[in-house]
Amino acid sequence: MIGRSRTVLVLLASFVMQFFIAILTYGAGFIHLSLLEVFKESDATTSIVGSLFINLMSATGPVASYLVNRWGCRLTAVAGGMLLVAGLIGSYFSRSLRVLIATNGIISGLGIGLALLPCIVSVGFVFPKHNGIAMGITTSGVGMGMLASGPITQYLLDTYGLRGTFLLSAAIASHIIPCGMLLITPYNKNQKKEKTNERFAFLQTYLTLLKTPALMCVLIGAVLWNIAYAVIMIQLPNYVVLSGSSKKEASFLFTVIGIGTILSRITIGLAISPNGLDPLLLNFGLTACVGALIVTFPFFVKFSSGPMVFASLYGIYSGGLLVFTVPLCLEFAGVQRLSSAVGLWFFLLGMGSFAGPPLAGLVFDVTGSHDLSYILLGFCVLVAAVCSLAATFWRKPKTENMTEEVVQNA
Repeated sequence: MIGRSRTVLVLLASFVMQFFIAILTYGAGFIHLSLLEVFKESDATTSIVGSLFINLMSATGPVASYLVNRWGCRLTAVAGGMLLVAGLIGSYFSRSLRVLIATNGIISGLGIGLALLPCIVSVGFVFPKHNGIAMGITTSGVGMGMLASGPITQYLLDTYGLRGTFLLSAAIASHIIPCGMLLITPYNKNQKKEKTNERFAFLQTYLTLLKTPALMCVLIGAVLWNIAYAVIMIQLPNYVVLSGSSKKEASFLFTVIGIGTILSRITIGLAISPNGLDPLLLNFGLTACVGALIVTFPFFVKFSSGPMVFASLYGIYSGGLLVFTVPLCLEFAGVQRLSSAVGLWFFLLGMGSFAGPPLAGLVFDVTGSHDLSYILLGFCVLVAAVCSLAATFWRKPKTENMTEEVVQNA
């Protein structure tokens, strides 16, 4: 076992890493506007850079989980940080949008994915009992990064231009490397088992996870709510401006969402601590609230203060959803398959992110209305809530889960 001081360092390192990662990911929208001005390409072509950068962060989940099983959290996070820095430095020297697709989109996107997953897995390893509050604390770093991202990215662009912003973003990303070195987790029998016959064991583990009904219900729900999450993160400002709000008011929405996210993740983490509320049923309740909120969003924008009310409620309800990642993966997959389960979770989130914006765009092209897009997205999230509730039918009693853990650890 590792000491308490080292456990705190793992928590702190994970928090700081997610803070810096959030600065870079939530600044992608500002980078996108600058790319449009500099390269004069179409919006569709230009958006490939930011889309790859953000979505590869989740889509690399299985690769990142394989490396965690083989190398451990520390080496995987450091490798991801180095790849991220290399991609951003390469973007500084890029002179065309096609090269940026490779450097900032693919290389940096892969790097940020390899750096993020070890943060989540390491917290699950060192906090097997209090993983709820640990996840709440560490993922609140994302909310803090969301608050800081806009002002920092815009200041860099105004002061140093696009290329200078890429170079200074590499400096920001370089902090991930020393933090990754602190992700020291206990090397136990479970991790050792996953290292034997790595390739076959890795595939067998994923097949086992895919045959776990309760986990798959939760994962399908995660895909559905992330479809809506991706659309809101990208299209919310534009929709609000088209509905009559100013650009300044629209930009402030993410600050409001960030504040709600921080409060939500800390509160949910405390609520699902040992002997606390049931994480699966709480996940159902929050997801249902998010779905109902998105369905009614077209009514919010009809009032001057409506978008701010929506942003505050959306931050509070949606912010806590990521907190359930480790607790539910531990319950349905066990600590032995934790990294693989989290990797599969992230991969499916990435698939939702890829599918969301095109789906919303298709609905708008067919109907000419953003309102119908949000109503459809809201129903997707409500179905996600039903999936979470359905997982309770395949849930095993806690005593049975504990028995299985003892057998696996023997």
